[in-house]
Amino acid sequence: MKKYFYTDGVEKLGPFTFEELKQQPITRETKVWYYGLENWTKLADLDELKDITNSLPPPIKNNKVIVEKQDEINNEKNIQISPTKNQKKRVRGILIAFVSILVLFIVFLFLKKQNQYKFYQEIKSSAYEADVDFNFYVEKFYRDIAVYGIFPKRPTTSIIKFAKFDHITDATHIHGISYGSNDDDRIEIYVNPSTWNSFKKPLRYYLIYHELAHDVLNLDDLTNSSENEGKLMFPAIASYEAKTMDEFIESSHALFEEVAAKWKN
Repeated sequence: MKKYFYTDGVEKLGPFTFEELKQQPITRETKVWYYGLENWTKLADLDELKDITNSLPPPIKNNKVIVEKQDEINNEKNIQISPTKNQKKRVRGILIAFVSILVLFIVFLFLKKQNQYKFYQEIKSSAYEADVDFNFYVEKFYRDIAVYGIFPKRPTTSIIKFAKFDHITDATHIHGISYGSNDDDRIEIYVNPSTWNSFKKPLRYYLIYHELAHDVLNLDDLTNSSENEGKLMFPAIASYEAKTMDEFIESSHALFEEVAAKWKN
């Protein structure tokens, strides 16, 4: 007795006898195979199964179903394709934005450095020797920090001159500028003569020690906030006009204690 198999497009079902095959949910388009048949063949194309074919109701021609099925397939494709396209666009947009920001940042740094160099050249070219013994302050600074066990390398170059800063309007303080920070071989400080001459003794010490702390100890300015007022590295030292030498000594020693603690660590 022949045994028949059929497929629903996904699985192979069977074997069935002729009578069993008639009871299966098959259509004229269902592909059937049995031993001796070369390939899977549509039910409607097999003469020996005509009895089964004739017993099936005729197919319903419904274009709406076909269209809806095709739309469903297309929608599935769009769902799969759209996120990929959107993702590529999003990644491309992020890359373009990142590159644009990077280019602008590089240009900004270049212009900033160019302006800083131009300003430095202006200061340097206008600088002149002062009738002040700045070396006295330098030596005292080294003696004071040595008391706290701070012994930085002595620079081979030491330049402290007057240079006019009165034309600077966009600076927090225009009393002195140092250029030897993070360079152990150089002290380079330019002092504004007009402010120096107007400063009293305590404020002059604040100014020179402030700039030497930049060049010798590589310290940065503190933020210009009220909590830092009174400290040696506070940038707006013009507000220290009423300070006494005792207050200066207390401020500088507090800084040296802090630096010494970091050196020990």
